[in-house]
Amino acid sequence: MEAQGYSRVSGKVGVALVTTGGGTINSLSGILSAYLDSVPVLILSGNESSFHCENMQEFRAYGVQGFDSKTVAEPITKSASRILSATEITAKFNEAWESASTDRMGPVLVDFPMDLQRKMTSSSEQIVISAADRRNMKSDQPESNIKLITECAKRLSKANRPLLYFGNGVRGESALARARELVEKYQIPFCLSWSALDLFEDAHPLNMGRIGIYGDRASNVILQKSDFILCVGTRLAIPQIGYDRDDFARMADRWIVDVDLIELSKFAKHQWNTICQSSDTFLDQLLTELVYLPKSDSLSLWVSNAQEIWQKLPRSEQIGAAVGSAHEVHSFDVINFLNSVLHEDAIVATDVGAGLLTGHYALAAKGTQRIFTSQGLGEMGFGLPGAIGAHFADPKRQLICLNTDGAIMFNLQELQLVKHHKIPMKLFIFNNDGYTMIKISQQNLFDARVSGSDINSGISFPLFSDLAKTFGFEYCLVDSLSSFESALRPALESPEAVLIEIKMSPDQKYLPRLATSKLADGTLVSPPLEDLDPMISIESLRDLLGYQPHANSYKSRGLSYEQRQD
Repeated sequence: MEAQGYSRVSGKVGVALVTTGGGTINSLSGILSAYLDSVPVLILSGNESSFHCENMQEFRAYGVQGFDSKTVAEPITKSASRILSATEITAKFNEAWESASTDRMGPVLVDFPMDLQRKMTSSSEQIVISAADRRNMKSDQPESNIKLITECAKRLSKANRPLLYFGNGVRGESALARARELVEKYQIPFCLSWSALDLFEDAHPLNMGRIGIYGDRASNVILQKSDFILCVGTRLAIPQIGYDRDDFARMADRWIVDVDLIELSKFAKHQWNTICQSSDTFLDQLLTELVYLPKSDSLSLWVSNAQEIWQKLPRSEQIGAAVGSAHEVHSFDVINFLNSVLHEDAIVATDVGAGLLTGHYALAAKGTQRIFTSQGLGEMGFGLPGAIGAHFADPKRQLICLNTDGAIMFNLQELQLVKHHKIPMKLFIFNNDGYTMIKISQQNLFDARVSGSDINSGISFPLFSDLAKTFGFEYCLVDSLSSFESALRPALESPEAVLIEIKMSPDQKYLPRLATSKLADGTLVSPPLEDLDPMISIESLRDLLGYQPHANSYKSRGLSYEQRQD
């Protein structure tokens, strides 16, 4: 996880050294997280001597701690290999490095038996690695997509309400430069995935926000009004598109560009136009083909309409229902305050729960800020080690970790690493006395019966003031709005590591969100992506969309779609 944090901030390959057996097993969550988020990481795992490794699958173990890490890692890495001869060492390392850092990037594992670790080697001992040992090293993309790109440019030029959607795949310097050129030259509105929310400033006039089931209501409405959408460098996971792929941008001519042909196969049966190409190559060719401007009059009208939707549905009002009592601190208070004080080059790593759902919804990216989490796996415990790795990539930048009372418990040992290396991290712990997301789901689905989600149902957490003292952190408690800024500001300005406990309401909700509705007869109905909870009136939704809402929007409100007013 720390190697991931380093890679996410530096843009380089992160490297992790793990011991055999338990060490390799403990690294699997981080490896899978890197695989799902396409983060280039090289994992070197130790093992027993090469003699014992040759036929590992035939035995449970020769001795102790021996483990067939190669076989276990194969499904969750771009490549997993084992060195069985000193003559392979240089070539295996070269291959692993190339695999991690090219095409759709990701983790690679090289298993290194202990006897071969002592061998001397040189570049003259390289051997050719057979094709059978290569897994996913090069994407299976066609050599030329020029006809498809020409058609894409043609349709984009004819669109009245085009929308661009950028993901983490355009983070590379070349691709990002071309994405910005496309936006600025043609003034096309765009949205960003949560993995890419820091690629453009939040205040950019053409930035239409963050689509998703925990996204901006305005963004989702704009998406469903568009007549052309071009998705570049995003795999469009369920948290982004909702539960019905056919309904995503249902009024639009839909295009998706991805370097991974297998990833694109998800859209084969859903009337999508797919192009297998790297983001930088595609955008470069698109800009070449887009020789005339999109419809300037209709585009200007579309931008004005989209901005008007944002004025009607500002982010600040959308979170109102989540806040609850005006006297209690909630996580949105913290994010709003951070938006006003964070450095323009700050690094923010978040963990699952309030840190992720509040931070990635409401943090207003600016300057060269880097905001990240484990998106694909969403494992509890990522935030702290991810932030540590990010610090070593760029030690001079302000470092923030948004964590929770539940998630911090998964990697407490890393607090000592922060203290040992004198990392001036500001560690926020949102304390809501339990696993709030689990509790909310249990309350909604099981008639308020809860288990293992708060102090009254089987779990509890330590005093974080004692935890801070134990590890030598400065400590700051925020438990009231009256002392909010006076407590937070000096904590953020401290040159030391500070544990900042945010004592929240245990009943705070995370809104807006796409919520399944339970009808009177027990039937569950999933509304479309634009119809987030808390729901607005069906008339307001119709006015925003400019057309009749989805049938499930009526069903979710207990209304008859057949009796709608067209």
